[in-house]
Amino acid sequence: MASEETGHFEEARGYFRFLSQIGLTKHLGSMAATRRLIEMAHVTNGQRVLEVGCGVGATVAYLDKSVGCRVIGVDLLEGMVQQARKRVDGVHDRIGLAAADARRLPFRDGCFDAVIMESVNVFFTDKRKAMGEYVRVTKPGGYVGITEMTWLEPPTPEIEAYYKRTVYAKALEAERWRNLLREAGLNNVSGSAQPVDMSQEARGRIGRYGCRGMLRVLARTLGLLFKDRETRRFLTDVTSSLPRDLMRNIGYGVYVGRKG
Repeated sequence: MASEETGHFEEARGYFRFLSQIGLTKHLGSMAATRRLIEMAHVTNGQRVLEVGCGVGATVAYLDKSVGCRVIGVDLLEGMVQQARKRVDGVHDRIGLAAADARRLPFRDGCFDAVIMESVNVFFTDKRKAMGEYVRVTKPGGYVGITEMTWLEPPTPEIEAYYKRTVYAKALEAERWRNLLREAGLNNVSGSAQPVDMSQEARGRIGRYGCRGMLRVLARTLGLLFKDRETRRFLTDVTSSLPRDLMRNIGYGVYVGRKG
């Protein structure tokens, strides 16, 4: 792995660790994007599905409960996996969870009907390497689907630098996301981007975690603010240097391709 890639992702680990501590993982589009991703990737009952970057297990649990497929969830951080295990406690016979790197998946070729991920690839400098892994472990005829932060218009240098510095994310325009899927060898690539609806985002968070769950997230965040210096530094940096019109050009997209 190139030193640039290692350094970039190692920096992001602190951000992910913070999310695992408060018990929250998120992506733009929230539940609306999740449902669209499942639909476009043709995920159905009885299939074997891999979620890469499963975070605290919200989508894994949703797939098990609402779709009835067999789900494997992997995440880079063991802390995320531990949170996911708590969320799906009692259904371990249908769900598998493990710590794994998206760029080196510990699975044989062609063993999943669908591979999905939500807000994972924005954190990679070398996005093609990860895409190749998703395709490798997908069965011929299966689908690879992603939900990712997407530029609706080219960002200003200030706004792009802000996202890279605070949450270590590098978004792309919709056509560039689609091209990544094509370059990985996928056919029938489709998907588009749309603006962020903040009221929908709020409703989606509550729908995913429940009112009690979001109150627990808030309580954990406040606790870390008091106890943890790194958390204070991170949240201060995020909130004290907000560029003007931060959300104007940013949206999210759902993109899917089929393995030939």
